[in-house]
Amino acid sequence: MRHARSLLFAAGLSAVLATASTAPAYACGGCFSPPSPTIEQTVVQNAERILFVRDELTKKSTVWVEVRYTGLATEFGWVLPVPKLPKVGVGSAVVFDALDDFLGVRYQTLQNSPENCRSPFEGCKAPDPDTVAMDASAGGYWQDAASGGDSSKNYDPSVQILASGQTGPYNYLVVQGSDAKPLLDWLNANGYATPDKALPILASHIKKGDKFVAIKLQNGQGIEAIRPVVLEMDDAEPCVPLRLTSIAASDDMAVIVTVAGPGRAIVKNYLDVEVNPLRLTRPSFSGYGFHEYVPDNYAQVLAAAIDEAGGHAFVTEGSQAPEPQPLPLAPALQFFEPKYLAQIKDMLALANFLKNGSLQLNEDVAMALNKSLQLEKKWPGIAPLQMLANLKACAQYWQMPASPACNLQGLVLMQNDLQQMPVDGVALADAVTTDVVGPIKDLAKLLGAQNRVTRLVMRISPAEMDRDPVFAFNKSLPEVVPRHDYASNQVCTNGWDDGPLQQRVSFDGLGSWVMDDAGGGVDSRFKNAPAALRMRLLDESATFDIDAADISLVDTAIMGALPGKASLPQGMTLKTVKAWVPPPSDPLVTTQTPWKKPYQGCVARPGWVDGQLPPKPGTGLVVGDTSGSVPGIDAAGGWVDVPQDKAAATSTAKSSGCTASRNGQGGLGLLLLLGLGALLLRRRVA
Repeated sequence: MRHARSLLFAAGLSAVLATASTAPAYACGGCFSPPSPTIEQTVVQNAERILFVRDELTKKSTVWVEVRYTGLATEFGWVLPVPKLPKVGVGSAVVFDALDDFLGVRYQTLQNSPENCRSPFEGCKAPDPDTVAMDASAGGYWQDAASGGDSSKNYDPSVQILASGQTGPYNYLVVQGSDAKPLLDWLNANGYATPDKALPILASHIKKGDKFVAIKLQNGQGIEAIRPVVLEMDDAEPCVPLRLTSIAASDDMAVIVTVAGPGRAIVKNYLDVEVNPLRLTRPSFSGYGFHEYVPDNYAQVLAAAIDEAGGHAFVTEGSQAPEPQPLPLAPALQFFEPKYLAQIKDMLALANFLKNGSLQLNEDVAMALNKSLQLEKKWPGIAPLQMLANLKACAQYWQMPASPACNLQGLVLMQNDLQQMPVDGVALADAVTTDVVGPIKDLAKLLGAQNRVTRLVMRISPAEMDRDPVFAFNKSLPEVVPRHDYASNQVCTNGWDDGPLQQRVSFDGLGSWVMDDAGGGVDSRFKNAPAALRMRLLDESATFDIDAADISLVDTAIMGALPGKASLPQGMTLKTVKAWVPPPSDPLVTTQTPWKKPYQGCVARPGWVDGQLPPKPGTGLVVGDTSGSVPGIDAAGGWVDVPQDKAAATSTAKSSGCTASRNGQGGLGLLLLLGLGALLLRRRVA
């Protein structure tokens, strides 16, 4: 078992690779920091996002790389192995966030009609006015910093500097070495504190002919300035070099790889596991309406599922066609018109432009605007993004009459003063277009041209980073929908909606079980269930279910698997899988206790007697009802009348089975079928 799982499973932890090729290449690397006198200043990589796109027309590959760190550092070094000499630039983090929204796991709540629930006011001649008012009010939806490396420190001629420059907040060098030891010495001499255990990893990259992009923040730039690095190069293929990443990775680092290509992406040398939804927590909210949520313990269950597969596994969260095309990678920027920003002449006009919302502020946009604004010179000590937000807030305040000044916690901005500060609107428009909007639109077009986009998720610790994931494609595998169903309905255990309540719950139509009404927990029946519902090995044209007893054997066999070749040795025999089967669905609740006369001035209808069971359906005792049903029982919504005798009760329970299909509408379909059966029963009785 690995170390305790971290809760840092953020939506933005994704990597994207897009290619029609299957040969491995390398896109991410290790994060190395110089020695630090305090442990708090040690830079540790705890997540990374990688984007790899191959343009079939130009045969150019574009790689976006973003890492996240824990701790503080005044300077850090970032080394990325690449197969070919790249052009180095910067990208925008909003791309990864949008891809998370497109393919990240979400559970959609479906609230079905109550089960076995009657209102005691059914037995009254006149409804209670307070109850009517309460029902009406509930009828709607619930609203719920250092230099970039000094060539003078290149002590060994076997280490060559192929390119250097500045981009965004970074200084960078592209280096190549013919031997691992001189290259390691060069990295250490230039501030990339690289341990000796990196030697064999560097040697393997050098043997393949890889180059290394060495990146540092420019002087004066803090950790908050980190942006994705963009590498453009000739015809490279995807792989994630976790071995080099292990040098400075945190325990249980989250890695999410989203691969776009001709079919569903698979990982040749890792297993594929499916998270058991019955181990997931239920939503803490309740009520009608449509909601999406991520279970609170999703990260822990995913990590446990990977542990059950030996630590070398991915979870396929989604695999779909990239529709609509192009992918909406930056919806917040889709209404941006450069010509309007280019017309701005002063700081007051910029504040009013930001107020209209056509350019949503984020760190990347702020950095692009600040290239010419140089806001820190006018307002020292205030970060550019915060200062732009201040300008926007004041512009909104200035809409009020007689408000020439704006005071934001001691920062006083005067309209007249801002009007005297000239701004180069053309430079602003060019910077936002070049640095943020343009690259995103180009990337969206490339991704939209792919046949399938697949998101693969893993959590892994440094000790387990003994192999680099190698990707291929299987065109026959079905799509994986990232949106799942959580269906529930209220269950009245004694037959009355003012008595004890429970919930009938179904995850992904696996079945339905009656659980305690309070949401947010995991039912005791499933707390010891396996975290991995299914473990498989996926190949280009085959799928193998793997039993837990074969995990170690298969893990060793696939360690060196390559695209285009069978992952398992010929003749290898696998054990028959002993799949975990969930317990049977709970039968329909039909218990009916005696009617208790409501205390709010209820005059009982004929046949309704306090302390006795209510009249049976079909007796004709309910005024105005000719169908034999009791008001408040909705057959089409899944409500079922009390059976006429024990035999009928047994028949109803057996015929329902309470087992939903595994499609997206399983729970609702079950209740509809039950309701139809109840309706037919009423007609026979009538």
